[in-house]
Amino acid sequence: MTRCRTWRQRAARLIYAAYPDQDLLPIDPPQPGETIRAFASRAEATGDTLFLFLCREADDDIDTDEYVARLDRALRDIASVRDAFNPR
Repeated sequence: MTRCRTWRQRAARLIYAAYPDQDLLPIDPPQPGETIRAFASRAEATGDTLFLFLCREADDDIDTDEYVARLDRALRDIASVRDAFNPR
């Protein structure tokens, strides 16, 4: 559970820092000690559903490995839908 607790304290900073053009988001960067739960709550007001998805997925009792696995599944799902619009 320590890994989850550490994850919950780091996730907001990591997601915000990695998100392209995060400086254009209408949200202040995560505050020191702000958990992903609190940050995800604030992210709802951004209107950026991808950013919100990334925050909400991180706001579970998971660790980095599970988060990355969830992102990989989401990428496969997105590719499948994209392929439906771009038949070969």
